[in-house]
Amino acid sequence: MKKNYLYVLFYQFIIVVTPLFTTPYVSRVLGATNIGIDAYANSVVQIFLVFILLNVGVYGRKQIAEAENRHALKTTFAGIYLMQCLCGLLVSSVYVVFVWMVGSYQLIFMIYGLMLLAYALDISWFFIGREQVKRIMMRNTVVRLLSIACIFLFVNDASDLWLYVLINSAALLIGQLVTWSALFADLGKIHFSFRAMKKHVAPMLLLSVIPCVSLLYTAVNKVILGNVAGATEVGYYNQAFKLYTICMGFVSALSTVIVPRMAMHFKKGDQAKFRQFVNFSIRYVSISTIPLTFGLIGIATTFVPLFLGAAFAPATHNVMLFAPCLFLAGVADILGLQILLITNQSKKYTLSIIIGSIVSFATNIFVVAAWGSEGTVFSFFIANLVIVALQLYFARKHYEFRYFLKIVAKYTFFSIIMLFAMLGIKYLLQGQSDILILAYQLITGVYVYLLCLFLSKDPLLFQILYRKVGWKHVKK
Repeated sequence: MKKNYLYVLFYQFIIVVTPLFTTPYVSRVLGATNIGIDAYANSVVQIFLVFILLNVGVYGRKQIAEAENRHALKTTFAGIYLMQCLCGLLVSSVYVVFVWMVGSYQLIFMIYGLMLLAYALDISWFFIGREQVKRIMMRNTVVRLLSIACIFLFVNDASDLWLYVLINSAALLIGQLVTWSALFADLGKIHFSFRAMKKHVAPMLLLSVIPCVSLLYTAVNKVILGNVAGATEVGYYNQAFKLYTICMGFVSALSTVIVPRMAMHFKKGDQAKFRQFVNFSIRYVSISTIPLTFGLIGIATTFVPLFLGAAFAPATHNVMLFAPCLFLAGVADILGLQILLITNQSKKYTLSIIIGSIVSFATNIFVVAAWGSEGTVFSFFIANLVIVALQLYFARKHYEFRYFLKIVAKYTFFSIIMLFAMLGIKYLLQGQSDILILAYQLITGVYVYLLCLFLSKDPLLFQILYRKVGWKHVKK
């Protein structure tokens, strides 16, 4: 499992590092308005995408992890993917009609059709469920690096928005086609049948409610923002959201790898091992996302104009509002994906998403006109807060609330110390270049936080330092 996590972490590192080069370039070349147009079109496409995916990634990797032999593996894959494929054909047909009727940005929407096709072919859940992460991550890394090279070579001015969308969409499609070659090498001939699909229809439809409802606080809220406040405000929101997703990469990598193993232990009835994984996840998410939250708040005023360009300076407050969502989303990953879904409490998981999404949607309707993109970010924060609060209650039998509070309080205290140190450095370096200030803030923040961990003899830090194997030092 550790090797799988390292592969996912490496891929997430590529995802994190590459935007550090591409985002400033694209932001300056395309401009805030074009970025907003792309974000608006992408949010519309996301609405179609959820009806193709049906949350199959979550359901599929769990079912694949529980398959006990090769025949069960082939039958499970065939049944789940046939459902995904049929939904893909239906949704793609509707999308063709939409593109034909749409009045604005028709070319952009046409190109985004490649993205729909790519996600209809997405079978990464199969390899993740089998804990064969290396086979897909290495291929996807190569494709991603090639796409980034193409962006720098061919996207040169504001008129190249269509080319930028084409490169990103084509890269996704090529990555999926490469993954299929690995699947056929692994399974050989696959027989698709409606009989194999039948048992998966009901649970997949239940889980599909989650991404559909989640659209209210992601894509739909963004569409409302575009209609009320304009494409430029969507651009501010979208670039701040990109920074949020970059930071979330390292956290989501844990659930990607750990869920199949946890599903296996739960199915075997090994509750002690299951709880051990939950405790590890709580500590890992807290030790990583809480300092990220305070760190982003500390550097936002310097980092955003420097990274995205002066035109995106209004997105600074958006980044600050997104920052607490890092911790909330990490906790939701533990409670929702690692506990509620694995322990067969899908209805409770779905209910938490529905309530959070409705509250977020209502909040956005009330505040978007007055607050613009900041209002939409605030509604996103409210969604995460409500979801976590509900899931803390629903999952209460599978974790210790006192342990959760103890861990969160510890790393929050360390992160506050780190934040004051970063702000102090900024105050002392007033008048210096932004790059110098940012560099010293980052160095100071990392040093102070690691020093706090070292002085407190944090078990995760010392496990890394001493290269210990296993999880026995996790709960202390």
